[in-house]
Amino acid sequence: MPITQTLDLETLVTRMNEWASETDTKRGRLVRVFRSPKTNRHDLQAARLLLLIQEAEACA
Repeated sequence: MPITQTLDLETLVTRMNEWASETDTKRGRLVRVFRSPKTNRHDLQAARLLLLIQEAEACA
């Protein structure tokens, strides 16, 4: 399922899984906070998802 013209959902999930183990990077922290059950504000989650998509596209 394409998210953008250059990124599909499977690729995003794969990259997020790889980044989650990065303890000292911004993208690793973003993934962990995005997946945290304590973060229930939709506006913040949308902003985090946008940053993760942008990061994933930059890696493509």
